[in-house]
Amino acid sequence: MVESAFIHAAISKTFAEQLRTYDDCFAEFLDAARNGQKHLQAILLREAFERFRDGAVGIQSNTPTVVLDVSCGPGGYSTAWTSQVAQFLPHGIEFHCTDFKGGRCRDGIPYPTATAEAIKAASARGNLRLAGEPSGVEADLFLGTDAIIIAGRNAHIVHWSHSGYHVLDALGDQKSDAAAIAHGLNTAVDKMWAALDGSGLMFSVHQTGDVGDGIPSDLASVSKRYLGFLDDIPARITGRITENGGHVASLHFAAPLQFPLMGDGKWDALKDPARWESLDGDQTRALRLLSFIAHDFSDSQKSGPERLAEIDRLGAFVDEYKGIVRRNGGHIYVKCAFQMGGKSEEVGRKLADIAVELEANMPRYLVEMRREMAKASGQG
Repeated sequence: MVESAFIHAAISKTFAEQLRTYDDCFAEFLDAARNGQKHLQAILLREAFERFRDGAVGIQSNTPTVVLDVSCGPGGYSTAWTSQVAQFLPHGIEFHCTDFKGGRCRDGIPYPTATAEAIKAASARGNLRLAGEPSGVEADLFLGTDAIIIAGRNAHIVHWSHSGYHVLDALGDQKSDAAAIAHGLNTAVDKMWAALDGSGLMFSVHQTGDVGDGIPSDLASVSKRYLGFLDDIPARITGRITENGGHVASLHFAAPLQFPLMGDGKWDALKDPARWESLDGDQTRALRLLSFIAHDFSDSQKSGPERLAEIDRLGAFVDEYKGIVRRNGGHIYVKCAFQMGGKSEEVGRKLADIAVELEANMPRYLVEMRREMAKASGQG
């Protein structure tokens, strides 16, 4: 589905227009053959949910498990991860989702509506067991007092993946205000905390600049210097949950995002917007990835690379990634934190034990990740 959407975008838009469209550049990032993050994240979800079931954490043994998917988007990833973990939910899923007001699919359908329909379709295909009609709520996550789940319901499992960075987009003119950023992220965590059952669990996956394990963060660290990217979302989540009396267990993982290995001349062409319409396949992949990395939602008429060119920083940005790609032999490292949180001490202890187990098995998961990348490329 991602591939066909990407092909359509390439046919119907100029290359500069593709660079300005988040979904088009995101499709390049998601390429399963050249992005290890998605495989490794899926492996960790599978392994964690097996342990959630065995330890009676969040997953219900006698009734459907109530799931709240926060920042659900158009539904593709929601159906993927829920279908993957459905085998560990003995009485099925009561599914709820939320995303920001105004978030629309290409056909104009609100994200939560599209996700609810996608979940129903996945259930009809037998990919998951759905308990009841799924619901979707449009709500401002980072601002105001909007509830993020329908009235009268609390979730046994709250899922939040890769959207905390968008607090900057939600804040508009206050995106550089440290106090506003802190308030926005605290508001988001508090809303999820309010929607979470007392014995439930919240898990989150976000990019991190943490290098405590000695593994670099090539995406977050560079983007922070050039773009103000927030590379400390996991630390902020831990801090707020702790302030709310909860408990968090975290582990970090690093996965390769493959870039083409190119000569200096090809890299140099990426620095000049006047040359973009004549780039070859390797160059267009590299620039789409850089545009995804540099994307924000402040101006739909300009891509991240265009804005960097305006302030004379695009050349340095391209050169920095060229150096990293060559140093790593054809990729950059995307570093993420997989976090699990709960309200009770008992749940907290179980999650801490699960984190230790997952960390110990990481070498095996990395082998599986590489095998899945090779399979996606047709070589496995």
